Amino acid sequence: MIKYYKTDDKEQLFYKETWFDEKRKVAIVHDGKVGYKGKVEEIPMETKNENDDFVNKFCKDCENKGYYQIDQDNHHWVVVQFPLKSDLGNKRDLWLKDKVQEYLKNHLGWNGLGDVDGFDMGQKKINIFCSVVDSEKAVSSIKTCLKEYRLDLNQARIATKKAGEINYTLKFSHKKIDNFEL
Repeated sequence: MIKYYKTDDKEQLFYKETWFDEKRKVAIVHDGKVGYKGKVEEIPMETKNENDDFVNKFCKDCENKGYYQIDQDNHHWVVVQFPLKSDLGNKRDLWLKDKVQEYLKNHLGWNGLGDVDGFDMGQKKINIFCSVVDSEKAVSSIKTCLKEYRLDLNQARIATKKAGEINYTLKFSHKKIDNFEL
C-alpha cells in the first residue's frame, strides 16, 4: 500500500492511497479527508507489471498535486488499553484483543488515519498500539469504533504520544484515573 497526504489552505489533511488486489486483479484507489471514509475506485489490471506502471503514474500524479508521504518517524502513537480479568487474561480478554485489533485496523485504514501496529499483554493490562497521522482524530475515531462494535469502550483507556516522546498522555478514560501507565 502506498499512501500520500496533502494539507489544504484550511489546514485540513487529505489522504490518497493505492494497493493491488491480487485475487480480483484490480488496483484500488482510496482517497478522502483524514478522519472520514473516502471514496474508492477500482481499476482492472491484468498483470502485476501493469499495476507497477499504474503505481508509478499514481505516485507522480500525487506529487504533482502537492501530496507527500509521511514517514513513520512523523506518525503519532495511540495506545488503547483494557484491564485484563486475570494476570494472563481469560478467553474473553483474548477475544477482545483480537476483535479490537481487527476492527481498529479496518476502521483506521478506511478513515485514512493509520494502522494497528501490535499489542502487548502483562501486568493485568492489554495495550493495542496504533500508528496514526492525526492523534486527535484517531482518538475520536477509535472511540466511535469501540462504541459501534460494542468493544468495551467503558473499560478502555486511550492515550497518545508524538513520535520521539517517551510518555503517553491520557486522552480518554470512562473512569477517572490518576496516572496512565503501560
